[in-house]
Amino acid sequence: MLNHLQGYRDLEVLSINCMESLQSLPETIGILHKLRELLIDNGNGCGMNPVIPESIGNLHSLEKLVLIGAQDPRFDEKGVDPLLKKRHKFPKGMSQLKNLTYLDLSRNGLDEIPEFVKDLPKLRELGFAWNMDVKELPRFLTELRELRTLRLDSDGLTDLPDFLNQLPLLNHITLGDNCEITPSTVKKAALKRRFPRVKFDFRDEYDCPSSK
Repeated sequence: MLNHLQGYRDLEVLSINCMESLQSLPETIGILHKLRELLIDNGNGCGMNPVIPESIGNLHSLEKLVLIGAQDPRFDEKGVDPLLKKRHKFPKGMSQLKNLTYLDLSRNGLDEIPEFVKDLPKLRELGFAWNMDVKELPRFLTELRELRTLRLDSDGLTDLPDFLNQLPLLNHITLGDNCEITPSTVKKAALKRRFPRVKFDFRDEYDCPSSK
């Protein structure tokens, strides 16, 4: 099907899973002007690292983009084709997805939220969980005035920046398995005081070592 997208111009939802040999999404994906959802959710079972073409910026109807484990060049227990080791840059066209309300970039081995995110003015939910080398959040998040939910589980965070209080609609943050935060009753209480409008989810799936 991916090689014949020109025959599916009315497609509204496209789901791709566990196509580990896929080297790139086809340029023709940009002709799917009615596409509302593009979903690549590999859970914990598969790893993918296809090139995303610039033509993705033509998907002006796209509202939901899920790329869980879809830009992940890391080795898994089976090993990975050497061609997949290099991380591909997100194309500039990603900044043109102005109608996107839901974006999930979880489990991609990223160490920072990519800059194109700041250009998504309608974004309501941002998933960035299981990118375990993230140490801080970028200030440009304050430009996302519609943002309501941040999913930051298992990101290696030690704290949250005060500038998140500038987001008028932010009311839900998940922080499970950030082991400098999750086991600490003191840090969790401090976060709740500093962000009184936010409902936190500290669920600790993998049982971080307990602390006070």
